[in-house]
Formats: sequence, structure tokens, C-alpha cells
Amino acid sequence: MLMTAGALLLGTGAFPARAQAPAVPSGCTGGVAPNPSVEEGSPPAGYTFNPAAPVPAGTPKSEQPRLSTAGGYQQDGGKYALIATPDKLVSTAYAALKFVPGAVYTLTDWTGTNDGNLRRADAVQETGLRFYNAANKVVLENKRKVEHAVEADGKLARQDFPPSTAPPTATSVKFFAATDRNWVMWDCVHLRVASLSVKAEVRDPASGAWGGTATIEAGTTANFRFTLTNDGTEALTGIKVDDPYCDVKPAPIASLDGGKSTTITCDHANVTEADNGRVGTVTVSGAKHSGGTLPKKTATTTIKVTPPPAIDEIGEFVWTDLDRNGLQDAGEPGVAGVKVTLKDASGTALGTLTTDAAGKYRFAKLKDGIYQVCFDIGALPPEFAGHAFTAKDAGDDAKDSDADPANGCTATTTVGPKKRQDLTLAAGLVAPVNKLGDFVWLDKDKDGLQSRDEIGVPEVKVTLKDASAKVVGEVVTGPDGRYAFEGVPAGSYQVCFDAGSRQLTRSAAAQYNGTDSAADPATGCTPVTESGAPEDLTRDAGLIEP
Repeated sequence: MLMTAGALLLGTGAFPARAQAPAVPSGCTGGVAPNPSVEEGSPPAGYTFNPAAPVPAGTPKSEQPRLSTAGGYQQDGGKYALIATPDKLVSTAYAALKFVPGAVYTLTDWTGTNDGNLRRADAVQETGLRFYNAANKVVLENKRKVEHAVEADGKLARQDFPPSTAPPTATSVKFFAATDRNWVMWDCVHLRVASLSVKAEVRDPASGAWGGTATIEAGTTANFRFTLTNDGTEALTGIKVDDPYCDVKPAPIASLDGGKSTTITCDHANVTEADNGRVGTVTVSGAKHSGGTLPKKTATTTIKVTPPPAIDEIGEFVWTDLDRNGLQDAGEPGVAGVKVTLKDASGTALGTLTTDAAGKYRFAKLKDGIYQVCFDIGALPPEFAGHAFTAKDAGDDAKDSDADPANGCTATTTVGPKKRQDLTLAAGLVAPVNKLGDFVWLDKDKDGLQSRDEIGVPEVKVTLKDASAKVVGEVVTGPDGRYAFEGVPAGSYQVCFDAGSRQLTRSAAAQYNGTDSAADPATGCTPVTESGAPEDLTRDAGLIEP
């Protein structure tokens, strides 16, 4: 069905209110019409002629159908084009134009005829555009009647046509001039084309190739690019590009000249398996041309998402933190046989293993995800019985302990494309804190043994020293003669007593079994011995009056 563009038979020089009449350059260049100023050839090059037929017998030569060029009324250059035809028989000239599917075509030309033709209401004298389908049938016609008499000013008159959009069924377009009365003239056919196409592509990580589809591993980044091409002749401005899947919205394109292309890229990080089969759509809108704004254009891509490979690893070390500083120091041994449980982000147990002879453990062949590990110290080897967790996050993550002393579990960790291994999840164990003490008494019978009727001595200063004789604590005995050093780390210590005006009784009368005096009368100190676990209450001292 032929469509005729609405409101096309406008008065000379009329143009849609929202558009401005474009500037036409000298020589009518910059458009897509061939031989726009009809300066080449006579008949003008680039045109085909469909003469009226049959021509009545006896038609004078001056009225025979013809297409030619002449000089005198031209708008540009030295020639104008002219069609002559017998009265009431239509002759038409055509110029095939560049066709761009869906493009907006805006035509300006200069035309004229004689006053006698204008007085005939039924005269067919017109120029314009015709769009054709594959069967060469006209599917849209945008035409204007020639309404200027050249006798008035000796010139052709400008005509500005409203824009026309190539219909979806169109496959070609032509400029035409037609008359059914003696002659019609035209010159300077200036045709502007506004068109924008968009191509969307996604990069295939395996091959590096760009195309409409790609296979992407979950957890990685999808790379997209959008190529915008101005298929027309005039610059487009204010172009907006939008794809909600882009992590960062593409910036607008201020201007894109005719015949030029530009490429925009965007990324979507951390693709998930839920994105498998996703069809992404990029929308290009707001492209302005001299006749208005182009309709939106879209393009799509499709991604296939594959699960991440099970190649991740989590692990590290359980060790004895001898100096209780929360860090793995040289000489601090690993703890074998500790049960370690791997859990997912919801706290569901996924697997259990035990540390090896060196205190090491490792969970391997894990899928990308969020995990934590928990250490069970409820059934430690006998030599580590009573050990507890050391302080958490004491320093360098590669050397400190990550287990929360409250529950034995680490914080969650994420493994995937950015981090395939986390081998820093360690747990440090410390021996139970010890108590050293605990009694200073007055040895009335001077036998070095504690008797039932012998009482404690208050206000005696007691000093705790380590194996290097460094003072690590001081207390005084209470009213009952008792004293204690609480929270003493495992190690070797001695206790020294300040007897004041008194003397120390003899030592080791019962071989340091907690009922005798352990302090050497000569030094005032007990021997340097390893503290018992968890209590050593044999560090007693007996005093005698001088």
C-alpha cells in the first residue's frame, strides 16, 4: 500500500515548526543526491527519464517529452534541469539515492514553472522522494507541488520538505521530478540523511574474539563493547547509551559526524550462574539531527555462564604459641591431630580433617565461594591437654592466629578468580595459665616442716623471677601468710623471699613436697624449676626468729 507523507503539499518554503531550514552549502554538496547541481551532462548525469507515452501524433517538437539542462534560472552553478512533456501527459525524471534502512531523509530543492501552469488547479508538477520495496512498488511518497513562477523574479524558489523515515519494507529511494504541463525546472537537490546504527558485542574470554554471544566463567568479568555508526550525512548530537548490566553507565556522546563510528566499552564484574542465558540489551536514544530526533535503537548480546572450576584451596597451620604473643615465631612447633571443620557461608559443615605431624592442614578442590574453618581443641593430644586459643589477629595475617577464642572459628574468607588460595587460616594454642605459691610460716621448732600449730607470717615480700633471673612479679603475703602468682605462663621460675629481720629455716626437709620450706637460706630463693600445670603450690618458705 502506498503511503503519502502527511502535510507534504505545503506552501513554498514551508517547513515543520520544530525544525530549522538547513544551510545548503555552495554546490549543494554534503548530501547524497548524485549530480546535485545538475552541472554534469545534458540530460543530467545520474538521472533516468520516464517519458510520457504514447505521444499523440502531430505533437510539435517543442512539446516532445525530454529531459535536458539549460542556463538562466539556476540556483547554483551554470545549469538547471528541465522536463518537457505534452499537455496532460506525465513525464518523470528519477535519480537513485543512497538507501539506508530506517533512515530519516530530509530534502531541499529549488523549483519553478510558468505562471500559466500554476493557474491550472489540476496540473501535476511536483518534486520529492519515493521509497520502493523489493518488488519496486512505491511504499512511501514525500512530494511537494511546484508553486513558483519563474517569470516573477527570474529565479527558482527553495522548497524545504519535512523529514521522511524509510519504511521497514523499503529497499530503495529515489528523487523525482514530474510534470504533465509543458515544463518544470529544478536545481540544487540537497538531500540529508540521518541514521544511526548500533552493534553490541561481548568478548569471549577463551578466544578473545568479540561477537554476539560468549561463554563466561561464573565469578569473572563480562566485557562488552557497543559500536555506534552514523550511517547518514549529517552530524548527530546528544546521543545517550544505556545498558543496565554495565557496572558504570556509559557517558553520552556529544557529537558523531556523518559516516563516522565510535566504540564504547563497559564491564560487568562477578558474573553469576544466575546470569546464564542472559540476553542483554543496549539502548541508544536522543540522537538529534536537523529535522528532529532519531527513534531509539537497540542491540543485544547473549552470555552463557559456566560454573567456576573446583580448584580453590583453604588451609594453614595449628601451632603452640610458646611466648603467647599471638604470632608464629621460630621454634614454635605445630600441633598434630587437631580436628578442623570446613563450613560454608551459612555455617553448614562441608568436611573435616585433622592436622598432620607438622600441624598443617589443607582443604583442596573447592568451588568458588565463601568459607570458614573451625578448630576443635576439645580432644587434643595428651601433651597439649588444657591448651586454649591464643589471641586473635595479633599482627601479620600470614603469621597470626585467626581462630576466635570464643568459638574456635575463623572469620569467613572468599576464594575465586581473584584469590584461588587462602593459606593463612591458622590457630595458635597456649598452655593453660599457672598458679605459683603459696605459704610463708613461722617455723617455731626449726625443723623445716610445716606443723599444725605453726602460723602464717603476713606482709612478707615475695618476688617471682624467670630462668634468667628477670623479675616478672612481686606480691606480699596476706594475713594468713598465703601468697599466689596467678596467670603464670608455662616456663621455669624461682621465688625469692625477703625474710627481713628473720632467717629462713632449712630447705627441702621433705624433698619439696609442699610441706617443707623450698627457699635456700643462703639466697632466699627457691631453685629454678619448671612450673607445674595448672598449679604449683610447693614454693613455700619457713621463717625462724633470730
